[in-house]
Amino acid sequence: MQTRLSTHLQALARDRADVPAVVTAQGQWSYAELLGRVLARAETLQAAGVTAASTVGVACTDDAEHLLTALATACLGADGCTLTPHEPLEQQAMRLGATHVVDDSLTCTATGARGASDAPDAHVLFATSGTTGTPKIVVLRDDDLLAQAPRHVEPGAHFACLAGMAHNFAKRHRLYCVLQGATNVFLDAPAGELATAMRTLSVDVLHVSAYQAQALLAEPGLRDLPPWQLKTGGSPVSPALRQQLRAQLTPDLRCGYGTTESGAIAFSAPDNAPPDTDVGLPLPGLELRVVADDGSPCPADNSGEIQLRGDGLFRGYRGRSDSPIRDGWLHTGDVGRLDAAGRLTVEGRLDDLFVFNSMNIVPQQLEDTLRGLPGVADAAVVPKASPVHGDIPVALLVAEPGTAPDMAAIRRAMRAQHGLRSPRHYQQVDQIPRNAAGKILRDTARRHVD
Repeated sequence: MQTRLSTHLQALARDRADVPAVVTAQGQWSYAELLGRVLARAETLQAAGVTAASTVGVACTDDAEHLLTALATACLGADGCTLTPHEPLEQQAMRLGATHVVDDSLTCTATGARGASDAPDAHVLFATSGTTGTPKIVVLRDDDLLAQAPRHVEPGAHFACLAGMAHNFAKRHRLYCVLQGATNVFLDAPAGELATAMRTLSVDVLHVSAYQAQALLAEPGLRDLPPWQLKTGGSPVSPALRQQLRAQLTPDLRCGYGTTESGAIAFSAPDNAPPDTDVGLPLPGLELRVVADDGSPCPADNSGEIQLRGDGLFRGYRGRSDSPIRDGWLHTGDVGRLDAAGRLTVEGRLDDLFVFNSMNIVPQQLEDTLRGLPGVADAAVVPKASPVHGDIPVALLVAEPGTAPDMAAIRRAMRAQHGLRSPRHYQQVDQIPRNAAGKILRDTARRHVD
């Protein structure tokens, strides 16, 4: 079956035949070789009964093989999804409607599930991170990925990320990299040897979650590499951490914001000016607005819901009729503000907002300040129910190693910056619970409140 993605791969194999498509410590494949391997994998899937009506669950832990299988699935016009090692395969296959499963042996096994009707386009399914409630299954068409890819990866990049293909974040970026004709570099370096691996495999763009970016500060030698770009997102990056990353790793830092439903929305500039909290201007092909509760546009520097429209938005949630796209605008459910220059600062989730003494509390605003204070390695602000005050803001703090935070000084600093909205209680904890993308699991965090 000829699909948009298979046609695109054929063009890449012709126009970029000798360009490395996949690079690992064991060797590399050119774009011509990649096409041959994808077509061979597609034949194997067809022989196992995969058709355009199938949904293939990929459970390969070898990332290069996972990528091949995902591309082969899309070239057949079938739907594809990732099965993670954190949940039994049978359970995931049932939840995602997978008709076939490809495991580490590269065997394709039918599950007995019923497939969808034949469609002219392949769909890639991504489960949302699910910090609260049941994760939704986001449906993206191959055309959507083609539209999103230029906003993430430049065609000449030697691109790597530290998460495996089992993570949405990594899988979509690996697909973008192929669609852009860039070079996918798969790193497999133990702690302390990342710089050597990046130098050996010529990595010039590393994309990590904000949580992983913090851990990179402990990696030696990264500042001595040839010029390279660090892109990060998934959760907020405080001004203090941004300064550390630029000083200790690379001056070319891009802090981004995006959603599973849209891909990347904005990235900050490497020479970002103070207060250095924004994620930059909207990327090409996207229009952004911030609206108040009544749907009216917010003035500059006023907070509201972030909404966007443009190319490459998702096709809906599988098995659900509700959609956050209304009148062409994707309602993200995120709170943010635009400055006079149109740069976006993301402040949290509408779902996370709570009310204290009739005041709206946006936890991320307080958390960003807390993480920049001396002695604080990480922080979360959660509500504690009160029959008198509504929800009292409580700060959970993780101390920098070998230090004891000065709670009185922290309290004074927060009061000076946030006034009556500052936390009323401060409590030290060993760690802040987060999901694989680094987002705070707020329901879990609330259980730590004394």
